[in-house]
Amino acid sequence: NEPTTSTEPQNNVIENVEQQNIVEPILNEITNPQNNQTSQEVISSTYYYGQLDDNAKIIYDALKENKENMKTGTYKLDFGTQFNSIINQGEEGKTKLNSAFQSAWNAFTYDYVDIFYIDSSKLVLTTNTTTIGELSINEVVLSKAENASYLTEDVGTSEEVKNRVKYLEDIRTKISAQLNGYTEYEKIKFLHNWMIDKFTYDQSNSNPNAYNVYGAFSTRSVVCEGYSRAFKYILDGLGIESVIVSGTATNSAGVEEPHMWNYVRINEKWYAIDVTWDDPIIADGGTLTEEMRYKYFLKGSNEFLTNHKENGSVTENSTQFIFPVLEKENY
Repeated sequence: NEPTTSTEPQNNVIENVEQQNIVEPILNEITNPQNNQTSQEVISSTYYYGQLDDNAKIIYDALKENKENMKTGTYKLDFGTQFNSIINQGEEGKTKLNSAFQSAWNAFTYDYVDIFYIDSSKLVLTTNTTTIGELSINEVVLSKAENASYLTEDVGTSEEVKNRVKYLEDIRTKISAQLNGYTEYEKIKFLHNWMIDKFTYDQSNSNPNAYNVYGAFSTRSVVCEGYSRAFKYILDGLGIESVIVSGTATNSAGVEEPHMWNYVRINEKWYAIDVTWDDPIIADGGTLTEEMRYKYFLKGSNEFLTNHKENGSVTENSTQFIFPVLEKENY
């Protein structure tokens, strides 16, 4: 997830922004707002949901329906006997169910990028089997198992989850309101430029929130996944369809590395945006040129995929996802 640059790292100084004060600076940085009200509905594209099998969709649906309940960190998702037949297939069935869960989780957190507070390694699928003669009845529950909760360690409590979610929603609502009346292109460009100006690539490898949307706005120090999730989070609030895309990218030194970026739908066509690589680390306090700022902005496949390679295998034991087909030419 390292940024691409042909120069040496710069010693960037991250501005010290208190969490509760970040919303107002956002509003102050927006020029010429045309309307302070918005009727736009927050969307969350279910692009990846459509690629799941029936078992994975059952799990995804439960995650979505209980999104609020799961902020407690202890809520159990009870699937009853919905997976009885697959579990009765023995080890093969258990493997299928585990794959269904992993695929559902990957799709859910790619579609809903604001799930920053759950540690998936603490979520456990438990099967309770009742045998009556030759008949086995299997009931499945997704829960915290032996963990105190499945919340991430830095969040800790359900109250803190709610505070952080509210903090993000306030930012998204106010940005959406201030940009109401702008064209889709203007909204996308504004957000792209604002993130480049205000976010910094995290080189410390010590920030647990550098990969998620909360860390992006609360510290403004992120890696490629944080850039991508934050970008999609605000675009959802602007009513603009987008997805996060995983794969590898070859940097200016010729090194291929894991990477994440976005595809955005504008005028019914898909284009690529890599906010991370449009925000390179400049050596010796150099200036970010206009050419560098828009090098990976609304690009078509002919140019973008020369050094970006899609990989729909988000994790092992999961669905191989297919990404939107880009227009060949740049926007």
